Amino acid sequence: MILVRPAGLIACACATVLSACSPTAPSTAETPVQAVADPPGSPVLAAIVDLTNEERTREGLATLRADARLSRAAQIQAEQMARAGRLDHVLPEAMHPRPEDRLAAAGYPWQAYGENLAVGYPDARSVVAGWIDSPGHRANIVGTAFTEIGAGHALDGSGRPYYAQAFGRPR
Repeated sequence: MILVRPAGLIACACATVLSACSPTAPSTAETPVQAVADPPGSPVLAAIVDLTNEERTREGLATLRADARLSRAAQIQAEQMARAGRLDHVLPEAMHPRPEDRLAAAGYPWQAYGENLAVGYPDARSVVAGWIDSPGHRANIVGTAFTEIGAGHALDGSGRPYYAQAFGRPR
């Protein structure tokens, strides 16, 4: 599912237990990624996790445990999207094209995973609010199939922010 928001803000959600999301048409344009990628524990990434857990708490659900491997998988995708200059769950030209590839690269043994993506939102609060307002993204945020979460954030060469949220339940 792809949702286009006003002012060029875009978000995309995917969840699966058995297979990856369907790809969309690849872009051949490459936008250099800035050397700005949030380190683990950064305020932006911590806020994404905290705001997601606040929504779960409002819904009477258990909070998700932050997992460094899921954060690594999310960071890989945020950086790959920034390099490619586009939002997509599957980037055929990337080193780790599919969600399963990113989870494997991060060493996360999954039985269920989900991924929320977004581009163009100015900060953690607005991106999480955008995901909460979208039924597909919200389904991942309040999904009971997941027990853990990770987040990633990167800027492309023009400073446009890319975000990724990875949800999982380990094997």
